[in-house]
Amino acid sequence: LYTFDKDTTPGKSVCNGQCAVNWPPALAGDGAKAAGDWTIIIRDDGLKQWAYKGKPVYTYQADQKPGDRAGDNFKDVWHIIKE
Repeated sequence: LYTFDKDTTPGKSVCNGQCAVNWPPALAGDGAKAAGDWTIIIRDDGLKQWAYKGKPVYTYQADQKPGDRAGDNFKDVWHIIKE
């Protein structure tokens, strides 16, 4: 899972449109519950997205198999979350 440096307002995603196609948001299901550092935000399109320590989290479309990290440090604004 990745965070996006341009998400500067806690609990708000600015990755929409084509950005969200390339960097799909980690969506939370209807029954999902926040716990610890993990919270749920509401995206501009009304969908629920996971956030870690207030930062929305995303996957990356180029990561095709478990363990792929192709998006880490992409354009110096995408980073794998660090616990």
